[in-house]
Amino acid sequence: MTALARLLAPYALAAVIGALLWHWTPFIGPAASHARQEARHDVAIAGTNEWKRHALGWMASYRVSESRRGEERQTSQAAATSLIEQCAARVAEARQSARVIERIVTKEPTYDPSRCPVRELVDPRSVREALQPAG
Repeated sequence: MTALARLLAPYALAAVIGALLWHWTPFIGPAASHARQEARHDVAIAGTNEWKRHALGWMASYRVSESRRGEERQTSQAAATSLIEQCAARVAEARQSARVIERIVTKEPTYDPSRCPVRELVDPRSVREALQPAG
């Protein structure tokens, strides 16, 4: 038995070492497959992280653009409101001037005893108020 063991021992040792090399060396056998899968996994994770970084950048730029759009909308609404108020004030002043001018123009003339119209001076303040520029 010992002679047989001595005869087969180098082959058994070579088989064990070969099996260990086959299983654990990263270039051959299952270890190579495992190494390739790890490499693919690392590439996939790197790609995923890159896409996630891009997506977060896109989201951030979208949020910035939306906040700017909101600010622009508020600014334009405030400007439109201001213009509407200015226009309403100018229209009110123009209506007041029109009333004063209408009162001056449509004033009933004064007649003398011979039924001739008499010239009268118009109050300069009322003319000044009527012709005062709006604004």
